[in-house]
Amino acid sequence: MKWRIVLAVLFVLTLFGAFAYLYVNTFVRKRQHAVILFVVNGLDLNLLNLARQQLGRGPLPTDPDDPAIGDARRRVAIRSEQLHLDSFWDVALMSVQQPGQPVPDEGADATALACGQRVENGYVATNSRGETLTSLIYAAQQASRATGLVTTSSLVQPTPVAFYSYNKAAPDPYRNAADLLDLAKMDIVLGGGESYFTPANATNERGRRDSRNLLDEAKALGYTTVRTRDDLNHLAVWRSSQLFGLFAPDQFYFSSMQPADTRQPTLAEMTRAAISRLNNSYHGYFLVVEDGLIARAASQNLGKLAVNEVAEVDEAVQSAVDYAGPDALILITDNYSLGAIGPVLPVAGVEPPTSQAKSADSDEIPVAPIATTMAGFWATGPGGPARDPAQVAWLKEHYASGAFSDTAPGFLQPQPAFQFQPEASALAEPAWLLSRGEGSSQLRGCFNNTDLFDLLTEQF
Repeated sequence: MKWRIVLAVLFVLTLFGAFAYLYVNTFVRKRQHAVILFVVNGLDLNLLNLARQQLGRGPLPTDPDDPAIGDARRRVAIRSEQLHLDSFWDVALMSVQQPGQPVPDEGADATALACGQRVENGYVATNSRGETLTSLIYAAQQASRATGLVTTSSLVQPTPVAFYSYNKAAPDPYRNAADLLDLAKMDIVLGGGESYFTPANATNERGRRDSRNLLDEAKALGYTTVRTRDDLNHLAVWRSSQLFGLFAPDQFYFSSMQPADTRQPTLAEMTRAAISRLNNSYHGYFLVVEDGLIARAASQNLGKLAVNEVAEVDEAVQSAVDYAGPDALILITDNYSLGAIGPVLPVAGVEPPTSQAKSADSDEIPVAPIATTMAGFWATGPGGPARDPAQVAWLKEHYASGAFSDTAPGFLQPQPAFQFQPEASALAEPAWLLSRGEGSSQLRGCFNNTDLFDLLTEQF
């Protein structure tokens, strides 16, 4: 008789314990419905400040909606000209270094951010022992959240790959593309890199050689597939909870240099399309929005193009706030910095850096002073002084091919740099992180970029 009473008591206690656990996790513990991470490579604080000066809008029409902001700071914000992302009040600095690796490459930085672990340069979402790492996308899915990935890069570039696949020392874009369907199974995928998803043919020499057409396979899995901006913007939200869009053979065009008949949507349009569909997820969602165009411009010292891309990112950030709601946890990080752009200020007795101009019929590349009002300088990159014949030949080849130009309103004219390199080097400086919404108070101060994984999974 006694053992029956004991079993009954244990059963009742277990029942009440399970009920208490479900109640706390469902009704008491605060989980953010929407978690959106913007990764904007190459947008260091100097470039951000230059963009703010050139793109800053008039005062915002309404007060910042964070109740913790004091009256004095609120008045300052209302008076100031600001970008949309200036409404993000929680700020952190993230260390990107580790012993023996003072300057990680893009894949290593992306892995630290996406997977919470540092890896050697050349590896993406896997370590030197061959162990693949779990990313935030998979952590969100394990918490029953819907997931999405939006990028202006090719979907097989290192930063997007770190969130859904891996590379062991050497890129494998065709396997990465297959992993996006075979393993990741995200609800929303929008970006470039179409060549790696479709079979090779006369117009797609970089296409797949394994006879797989991943777009057709996506349709078979229930995705609505889109290939143009018009298709995306005219697609009814209720018809497409799962969306797969490819809008460029590789990376997107710069917003300032798109052809007249472009089929690529803006970053803001893709962000709106993704959030509009993910908002319907009962268990919440996690969305990664990556912009690869700022880093691409910065790596070539193309300052005007980089600033214009900051405007595109800023519009996408505001779209995220508008569509996800003011309580959504939205984060923005630069992940890594390129080039250290800054203003060229006249200093007595010091010659300012100079830009390089092409000479089509000479082996020399003459230098000419640049205007100080809109100018900038970079630490390294193709805008640096070419000091040997190989560097001169490299520059002449790029001007001849149209990669650089001194006749395209300055967009393709590299700004001056102190040291010549074919691409600007990443800098050993902390990444910044801006955040707003429920839970952003946990994202203040200084911490490692690997810590963001744990901080975000707590929100899942």
